[in-house]
Amino acid sequence: MSTIVTGHKNAKDILVKGAPDRLLAKCSRYQSLGQEPREFKAGEKEKLQKQIDALSAQGLRVLGFAEGPLTGVLANLNDQNKAEMLGNTSKYDVYEQNHTFLGVVCIKDPSRPEVRPAIAQCKTAGIRVIMITGDHPETALAIAKELDIIEPGQNPKTSVFTGNQFNEMDEDEKKKALGGDEGKVFARVTPKHKRELVKVLIDLGHVVAMTGDGVNDAPALKQAHIGIAMGITGT
Repeated sequence: MSTIVTGHKNAKDILVKGAPDRLLAKCSRYQSLGQEPREFKAGEKEKLQKQIDALSAQGLRVLGFAEGPLTGVLANLNDQNKAEMLGNTSKYDVYEQNHTFLGVVCIKDPSRPEVRPAIAQCKTAGIRVIMITGDHPETALAIAKELDIIEPGQNPKTSVFTGNQFNEMDEDEKKKALGGDEGKVFARVTPKHKRELVKVLIDLGHVVAMTGDGVNDAPALKQAHIGIAMGITGT
């Protein structure tokens, strides 16, 4: 998520937050506490990513932050042309470049105590549980292990996939990734990925129940045999 602001450091600045791995790709510099921004040197992004992965592996949700002066095409942004310039979402990757990486915030979002017994009851009833999340794969894996979705001895390499990995598979590979009797985890997914996951499960002959509490879950809920819309206001 990017926000354009005035009165921060320059005439206009862009402030960005999001998945650290995706944010790092948009940054050419970093700023340590109390220091001036520096250019990323070879290997520094990889070192930082390892630290982020280690935090994610503890089950923490890690959110990255970056900033930068509004330059290039967006330097001419004003109230009169903002609808035209910001209306084309395909240009956002062009706008979100050459930022300064500021750091991360770690959030512990523990599962509710009733979740693990509910998953155990599902397994007793012959229902296989699959986790679909926008979280980092390491975060998702840690939580899935806590909840026994991924059980001891189960290989994460054949059980945990990102949305992009799933997208690059052919139909047979998708069915193999989703098949079997063990729990599965799909991380960093988009609404399109969620709907495709449901479709593949249906093609495999399963009766699919999907739960979700956000508007981005709605396409998959509709695609499933059983759509369970949750949340205070519903999906």
